[in-house]
Amino acid sequence: MPSFKPEVNPASEFLEISSDFGNPKEIVREAISNSFDAGANEISASVLIDKSTGEDELVISIEDDGEGMTEKELRYFFGLGFTNRVALDAYGNKISEAIGEKGHGTKIYFNSRRIEVSTVRNGKQIEAYLDNPKRELRKGNVPDVTYEITSSSAESGTKVTIRGYNNNRRAGFSHKELKDYIYWFTKFGSFETAVGKKKPKNVTLTLSGLGGPPEEGEKLEFGHPFPKQVTDIRKLRKLDYVEPLDHYVARWCFPKEPLIGMPGAHLDFVFYIEGDKAKRTYNEMIHEKWATWLDGQYYVGDRYGLWLCRDYIPIERQNSWVAEKTEWTKYHAFVNCQEFRLTANRGDLGNTPKETMDAIEKTVRSIFENRIKSTPKFQKYRQELEREKTIRTAKKEEEDFQSRRKLALNKKVAKLGELELFEPRQESGVFSIILQLLAVKPELFDFKVIDYDTSLGYDLLVTRDYALDLERAAMNFVEMKYELKRDFDHSFKRLAAVICWDTKLANEDEVRDIVGAKRTMMITPPSDENSYTKYMLVSATEPHNIEVIVLKDFLSERLELEFRPRTGKISK
Repeated sequence: MPSFKPEVNPASEFLEISSDFGNPKEIVREAISNSFDAGANEISASVLIDKSTGEDELVISIEDDGEGMTEKELRYFFGLGFTNRVALDAYGNKISEAIGEKGHGTKIYFNSRRIEVSTVRNGKQIEAYLDNPKRELRKGNVPDVTYEITSSSAESGTKVTIRGYNNNRRAGFSHKELKDYIYWFTKFGSFETAVGKKKPKNVTLTLSGLGGPPEEGEKLEFGHPFPKQVTDIRKLRKLDYVEPLDHYVARWCFPKEPLIGMPGAHLDFVFYIEGDKAKRTYNEMIHEKWATWLDGQYYVGDRYGLWLCRDYIPIERQNSWVAEKTEWTKYHAFVNCQEFRLTANRGDLGNTPKETMDAIEKTVRSIFENRIKSTPKFQKYRQELEREKTIRTAKKEEEDFQSRRKLALNKKVAKLGELELFEPRQESGVFSIILQLLAVKPELFDFKVIDYDTSLGYDLLVTRDYALDLERAAMNFVEMKYELKRDFDHSFKRLAAVICWDTKLANEDEVRDIVGAKRTMMITPPSDENSYTKYMLVSATEPHNIEVIVLKDFLSERLELEFRPRTGKISK
């Protein structure tokens, strides 16, 4: 029988994988991972705009002093699905599994105009470049790598330069954004020292992002930032009596915890509770309420919670394992497990077998329920949290009182005999005025109220058949609004009138109801001193028109009521 081997379109595969990265900054993650796999002690990362090409070209350079590449490893670097990298730790010891074991990560470099590699190993230097990789791949061609090998007395190391990256888009590559990304989503920001692992010896990273320090850059220290523990609530109350937990920091650490149901497998788990102000002592990228948004800033809820990690690099969040509702925004937690299986672009853990994911979840939930929540430290935290809610409620009530008092002093009122009418600020205020007017001047309206309910549907059920008993009387609805707008959230079908405080609708403006029926606003000015402005929603197809009572005009023209501030001045 004839046979054949399934074929692969290499250009198409290269193009798809090079485009299969959700965040352009992932190029920095991949480069740093390669430097760690090479056993580097010194890493530098720089981003600049090169104007020498005639356009503002984004150029990214990553350099390290790790073990350089051989010619074969250079081929694997540019190739797809190859790796013979035996990873070295920061002490030069071989480890069984490299971070970049799939050979896919560096393909993000192909999203560029040019890739340049300079690498030294065992007295040999290789200079290589690849021109227009993305353009060639789109044409269906796998581009050629040009390289030259020479002798060198230089120390081992590698420098990779990517020119014209991501169509020269600068977004995300400011110094502050890159620094934040490195500490949260790369190997250099690993939380491994927090679970008792030794800090990698002499590993430093010098960063120079757009708009950052001068050419020498900023030297970063290894490891994810955490605040110092502060759990003495009595001392914190002296700092902030109402919200001491804003400064609270508690820590739990569980290294090498065996996975439930998976002998021989383990995870590392670090769990912090951090108050809002405690987070801001080390994280300047959290957006401050009411402040101007800066590039790269985010809300606490966008970043904090429980992160699942592989190689101590956060991959995805699973907040529901440790919290309900929004409580997880107080948590700063990481779980690392080498049993996780990543997708090719390291974007999620979708390749992890279900039984493995279930075992990890079960282990994390067990630790959280039995060894964190049950501790006196956590219980005291929860007690203080309940106390804070009570104090905040009392504080808010006082703030609400002062706010309402100010509004009341500024409120505009009108006198109708002994009756004082308040200018409304919302629909309920309109309802209040109508009830009062119906009580003292029912002749103002040509309908009789049969029932009212402002909680659901239309507000008033009315009739104009005064002479008939209710069994025989025709009934319709009256709806109240603070402001009548173009989109009406009820049906016109059984509507007799709309009562609103104001409207910005002009004559012949169109109004549409919830089923798409259209009516036209017709405004008729007063014909003499005894009449008033009439507003009507008319239809070309329906037999009845809908009156609109605009109270602001109606009360002024019919009753000569003028709403003035109660105090006659604005109170402070």
